[in-house]
Amino acid sequence: MAQVASWLDGLGPDDEAAWAAAEADARLAVRRLAIRRRRALARAAAEQARLDDMLRFENRYWAQGVERIAGVDEVGRGCLAGPVVAAAVVLPPGTRICGLDDSKRLPPGRRQVLAEQIRAQALGIGIGQVDAAEIDRRNILQAALAAMRAALQELAGPPEVVLVDGPVLPGSGMPEVAIVDGDARSLSIAAASVVAKVHRDGLMAAAAAQFPRYGFERNKGYGSPEHLAALRLYGPCALHRRSFAPVSGSLAVQAEELAAEHLAQVRQVDDEAGLARVAAAIRQDVGRLGETQLEMLRRAYVQARSRLRRAGERGEEVAARYLRERGYGILARRYRAAGGEIDVIARHGAELVFVEVKTTAGKALAWPASRVDAVKRARTVQAARQYLARQPDECACRFDVIVVDLGAAPPAVQHLPDAWRP
Repeated sequence: MAQVASWLDGLGPDDEAAWAAAEADARLAVRRLAIRRRRALARAAAEQARLDDMLRFENRYWAQGVERIAGVDEVGRGCLAGPVVAAAVVLPPGTRICGLDDSKRLPPGRRQVLAEQIRAQALGIGIGQVDAAEIDRRNILQAALAAMRAALQELAGPPEVVLVDGPVLPGSGMPEVAIVDGDARSLSIAAASVVAKVHRDGLMAAAAAQFPRYGFERNKGYGSPEHLAALRLYGPCALHRRSFAPVSGSLAVQAEELAAEHLAQVRQVDDEAGLARVAAAIRQDVGRLGETQLEMLRRAYVQARSRLRRAGERGEEVAARYLRERGYGILARRYRAAGGEIDVIARHGAELVFVEVKTTAGKALAWPASRVDAVKRARTVQAARQYLARQPDECACRFDVIVVDLGAAPPAVQHLPDAWRP
């Protein structure tokens, strides 16, 4: 069989009689070997014919003495996330790399092997990329052309001719030839396609560690069902192209949900300090909200502030009446001093009483002290000291908290005498 295999290896595609004899041999092993070898020979011949066809542009220029021909292609144009990447590859005259084809037709493992072969044989390789933010600013076509120009600039020396995939030329200032479907018709462009694809896939696999929710190591930024589901659930990350419809649609949904959340908080807040906290949260999210949503929140804020002020005034009236009924003399209401304000100042026997009134609709009555935080207490103490400094005689004082629940009928009052001490 070794002798038969050696004899078959010496046959050419035109040795029809010898092949027919081997395939008709009485021995099954010989027939099978002959069939396998003849099919392999046919595949090799077909591959050589394919390579001849893919080198027709290069051969034309090589025959004219042109040696530095750069094939240029980009990948990632249709992705929702990540950069658009272009590669420029200059192959030596006469180069034939078996199996090299448009990167979209090749499995990942084969692309990786071919990329290594290309790097080993190429006279020069340049990589250019444009990130998502720049894609949003330029549009994807202009970004892809910019990536091509950058790839050509990365070559060690300028090429004599540039073969470009697609109908639009990048405008590099070098002699350029546009070839539609060039990655399937030119070996140099196919080489650029493979190099760019392998490079970009590596970038997206690395990005998956930083943004693990989107499956970038599997979808490479394309709009797979997994990727689209993650967009709907989590919104876009820093790598997403916000000008692309699925991403912008996700942003719109996210903005609506965010605005609805803030609106609910504005409507539910029950004191001015809480309203201030909600307003601060809205300011942090201004960049994620549309102008219509911001205007809606502004109106809701104004309405809530007016509502709270009216409720606060009613609560102070109830608190003052409550104190009078228990023998307190009201000395001042809404006393303002540098750094703070006191809702009610009253005298009870020999003591001055500084009262912080908190008004609620039934949500905070169980925990009134928690609504008078350290900052509020410090400001109240500062205002009290200024008030005391204006009094002719020294006297004892204390700090009380009164919580008024306007949700009850009649309003309920909870009084905490001597609620804190400075």
